[in-house]
Amino acid sequence: MFKRLFLIFLFTPLFAFPQKEIPYQVGEYSAFDVSFGAIIVGHAELEIVEEKLIDSTSTFHIVGKGKTAYFFDWFFKVRDVYETFLDTSKLLPIKFVRDINEGPYSKKQNYFFHHSDGIVKHNDTTYKIPFNSQDMLSALFYARTFNKEEVKKTSSFFVPIFMDEENYFLEVSYLNNEVIETEFGKVDCMVFKPKMQEGRVFEDGEEMKIWISDDKNHLLMKVETKIWAGTIKAVLADYKELKFPLSIIQ
Repeated sequence: MFKRLFLIFLFTPLFAFPQKEIPYQVGEYSAFDVSFGAIIVGHAELEIVEEKLIDSTSTFHIVGKGKTAYFFDWFFKVRDVYETFLDTSKLLPIKFVRDINEGPYSKKQNYFFHHSDGIVKHNDTTYKIPFNSQDMLSALFYARTFNKEEVKKTSSFFVPIFMDEENYFLEVSYLNNEVIETEFGKVDCMVFKPKMQEGRVFEDGEEMKIWISDDKNHLLMKVETKIWAGTIKAVLADYKELKFPLSIIQ
């Protein structure tokens, strides 16, 4: 369960309808409590650290981290770090770094995307990728630029993801809007259901829902997935430097 915990958090809805204005900025930070049932088992955070030039391309350097709570470190310690360098104009990843340590398992990856050639380079190997492919972390920030009205009209859609040296597609459906209670107040959210590829993050029969704020931020508010043993949740616990004020219902 813990091995999947932060992948579950990172795989949020992906949309193919970008809007004109990017809803985030350098300095934005969000933190999440991850729980299993009523017990907090871990924490995750996302931060847009800086705007950085890579080969003359302006990128957002974005870092995502996940870790188990101190008590659970005794049983299965997780310390995961994901980094993406997202082209600020095309919203496509230029570079992706993954450094994960999950119990006895560890893995490091460095992907270099060459979208004009339709390839990704990793170590000394070249992989072909579909048009407009995203990495595991860039997908979230690409998703936040969607056009809300177009998304609501569409029953489901697909986005290409390159992960673990493979290409696959994620299907996402818009379900409805729902007002949720948060520690910041009531927030109107769009609810989405992604259908993950079997054998990856979810097994057959598992179900995931995601809540995104229905305001200018399109901020990730909550992720919930049901597995055979219960329910795992990631809930927004803190945020800083949003580009727009979070819309709270009075």
